[in-house]
Amino acid sequence: MKILAYVNTYGRTATTLPLTILSILNQTHKPDALVIYDENKELLDPLKNETLKYLLDLLMEKGIQWYWNAGERKGAHFNHENANMNTLGFEYAWFLDDDQVAEPTCLEELVKEMTPDVGAVGGLILNTPTKQKPPYVNGKLDDVWIGENIAWYKWEGKPKEVEHLYSSFLYRCNIVHHDLRLSKKVFRGETMFTHSFYLKGYKLICTPKSVIYHFEGTGGCRTPEQEVSNQEMYNHDNFLFQEWLKFKKTGKKLYVLSGGLGDHYMFKQAIPMDKEATYAVCYPDLFKGYNVISIAQAEQMVDRKDYDVYSWATKNNFKGHFIEAIRILYNNLNKHI
Repeated sequence: MKILAYVNTYGRTATTLPLTILSILNQTHKPDALVIYDENKELLDPLKNETLKYLLDLLMEKGIQWYWNAGERKGAHFNHENANMNTLGFEYAWFLDDDQVAEPTCLEELVKEMTPDVGAVGGLILNTPTKQKPPYVNGKLDDVWIGENIAWYKWEGKPKEVEHLYSSFLYRCNIVHHDLRLSKKVFRGETMFTHSFYLKGYKLICTPKSVIYHFEGTGGCRTPEQEVSNQEMYNHDNFLFQEWLKFKKTGKKLYVLSGGLGDHYMFKQAIPMDKEATYAVCYPDLFKGYNVISIAQAEQMVDRKDYDVYSWATKNNFKGHFIEAIRILYNNLNKHI
């Protein structure tokens, strides 16, 4: 199992980031590489920072290749998607925040639960002093509506199947994708990403044997200067989440065709028409008698980029016929239906 660990960082170079890196170094099951996505206003040369240089030298000593990359500076989800797209050739990725310190057995315990039917595995993300789990918090998606999460509390017993994960987790790359419509706050982003595994039929596991301590402080990749207020961002993201979830719960297939007329004709050759499905199209006359909506309406439910056949073919180095690319893309997108 080849694992890429990665961290988004902003304003914590001299505080918690070195602790995060040290905790990665001390894992009993070490990742194969570590990427630091630098979201600071000015890209840091880590080799000119004495503490970081010691740690980066230790990474190489332990056989962990490191990369210090400039972040996208458009929100953490863009860096997440960069890692998720498997550009460095890793099948699995493990994300930590730059204010988190993992217990030495953290990754080892996550790996134990990553069986072929599992999409992602998370553990406990504990603030100090730690708290015991209330009986009504169970890992279901409904926990988000009461502002709770099973990962925030200490509990014992066997790993538990859940419907979404929080903050730090080990996951399979390039199976589901981050919604890049979210604001720089990426509110609900981890819930949407991990719940997408659940919708595709993969298990999500939370294990109490994997523990990370969360030292919340100043800085953080979600706090650079913003064009709009934090509350506006939360409202924007929460609206997207609710519309996305509303669509997912319908159980109906969605097709988004934002290409040219020829693309629409090829789509009709590739995919059998379905009276129960919804079609967001540019040429509605070709879909008379079916449930047709506008591209703008579809953008409230999903990220249109996920439905771009050309982008999918490029990312996956697909060399076959365009019609076959349409079939593969939409069969994958609608796999949970």
